[in-house]
Amino acid sequence: MSETSFADLGLDAAVLEAVTAVGYETPSPIQAKSIPALLAGRHLLGVAQTGTGKTAAFALPLLSRIDASTAEPQILVLAPTRELAIQVAEAFTTYASKFRQFHVLPIYGGQDFGPQIKGLRRGAQVIVGTPGRLLDHLRKGTLKLNSLKALVLDEADEMLRMGFIDDVEAILAKTPENCQRALFSATMPPQIKKVAQTYLRDAAEVRIESETRTVERISQFVLPVYAERKLDALTRILEVEPFDASIIFVRTKAETTLLAEKLSARGHAVAPLNGDLNQRQREQTVEDLKRGKKDIIIATDVAARGLDVPRITHVINYDVPYDTEAYIHRVGRTGRAGRTGKAILLVTPRERSWLRTLERATNSPMESYQLPSPADLQKMRVQQFETQLLAFAEDGKLPKAMALLDEIAERNDMDMAMIAGAMACWMEMAQPGALPLETPEALPEISTAPRRDRKGPPPGKKSFRKGPGKGFKKDAKPGHRKGGPKGKPAGKGGKPPSKRPAR
Repeated sequence: MSETSFADLGLDAAVLEAVTAVGYETPSPIQAKSIPALLAGRHLLGVAQTGTGKTAAFALPLLSRIDASTAEPQILVLAPTRELAIQVAEAFTTYASKFRQFHVLPIYGGQDFGPQIKGLRRGAQVIVGTPGRLLDHLRKGTLKLNSLKALVLDEADEMLRMGFIDDVEAILAKTPENCQRALFSATMPPQIKKVAQTYLRDAAEVRIESETRTVERISQFVLPVYAERKLDALTRILEVEPFDASIIFVRTKAETTLLAEKLSARGHAVAPLNGDLNQRQREQTVEDLKRGKKDIIIATDVAARGLDVPRITHVINYDVPYDTEAYIHRVGRTGRAGRTGKAILLVTPRERSWLRTLERATNSPMESYQLPSPADLQKMRVQQFETQLLAFAEDGKLPKAMALLDEIAERNDMDMAMIAGAMACWMEMAQPGALPLETPEALPEISTAPRRDRKGPPPGKKSFRKGPGKGFKKDAKPGHRKGGPKGKPAGKGGKPPSKRPAR
């Protein structure tokens, strides 16, 4: 990861403010190399694998160069699938959150033309779409590129594989001569190279070699869970996993503090580790983890760089990392120097496409993580309580404690069973969850169903079920969700078409 900060790259102040608000700390290699070239107005040819942070690499500099006060298409991004188009559009919205009157419009097949035409008439500075549908709008005259300042081809080799290359070239031919162009591709087949030579003359070239590594001695697991259930799932994992010490990764500095507070309230010895801590504070936090004063560290990627603590047996990815290199860095905090380790990834439905990318990056499949049922959890709690209770029977203070309780029992005409029960209730009040006093039926079931509707998905959300080792499996077919928000796709359901995909 680069040592350069985003502030060093010359981004627009509003864009930099949004980046800071999101919690990005340092740019990835492709971002550090691409942003200066695109800010300078040069064409760019980027060769990098999926998962290296390409979206921010082109979105941040291009947003820094647009006129946000003019609601005309100034940036056009071509993506091979509707899912990627939506993802890129959401990223632009996040990075432009400090702009006033900013609009981004995703356009893709499988959606009615009506809402798209209304969106184009209303005006948007950024258009993100699939080649076929974009070309349809150009032919209808509903999309005009007169004010276009920049065009991006994202995952160009994938567009070639899907049969979109002719549409891509047709769109390129309709862009203004002075339009800045950027092409990103994981590979460089002859047809893509030809496009680059024709439309990206004298382009700056950025190549990021994404090393595929085998993560040895680390067992990798994935747990599918909706975002609103992540804290419940994490709490359950920490209760059932026999970890010595654990590091939990989140994306932002603010989340390290927030999550540390929530886990501390649940009785865990936890501390945040982020870029806002000075060197002395960071060293003290790591030392506390080494000596057993803390058992859990909540960290960002940058703050945990180089962290090597033998006690760390578990790495939990509470938030999916921004790129594959960050994931490899994270899980590498355990299983070091011949030791074994365990890595658990919490993944939401919208992040499920990352699984294949991460498995390729580590050359290792992820197993499906199974949380215990409420009945199994209750049984485990009873066993733990009994073990702890019997351990105190060997304590040297036991005779004095028994004498004191005998005196209290005699004075209040109580038997010792009642005294022991009262002590247990007192212990539970002081440390909620320490005793198995709830019935299994009262314990929450951690499932993929959102909290507000456990019997089925809420309107506008797909139904998911677990698939072996892959997290979520879609039930929905391509097209609109019945009863869902207008214009939202159902995702990549069903079998892939045997011929060229529909626009």
